[in-house]
Amino acid sequence: MSDTPETETKLPYFFAGFMGFAGTIMLALGSHPPAQGNLAIGGQFLLFHAAAVMAVANQRAFSGIYKRAALALLLIGPVVFAAEIAVHSALGMQVPLMAPLGGGATILGWLCVAIGAIRAVK
Repeated sequence: MSDTPETETKLPYFFAGFMGFAGTIMLALGSHPPAQGNLAIGGQFLLFHAAAVMAVANQRAFSGIYKRAALALLLIGPVVFAAEIAVHSALGMQVPLMAPLGGGATILGWLCVAIGAIRAVK
């Protein structure tokens, strides 16, 4: 298996596709009572970050550990965050630490994007 950019983007695009799929479902469900609001927030979070994952996976400005970390964190963080919202909306119970861990991972993912871009500039 070669390390061409096309090969490197397949897996992030695959997972971004599922984030978009789940985000669209959450937005649709969140547009109707009684789940209005929270599910829409989770859906937006997934959709925005699905697009960001595709952009980071396809960019050539930086690579290496910062790009891999950014992709991992921007995939995992929003999914964990949105999963807590989905569980809370569907079952009426909160899962401790899921939202802050997911949000924190997402924030760190964006920090990796910023650091990777700065370190790549020569």
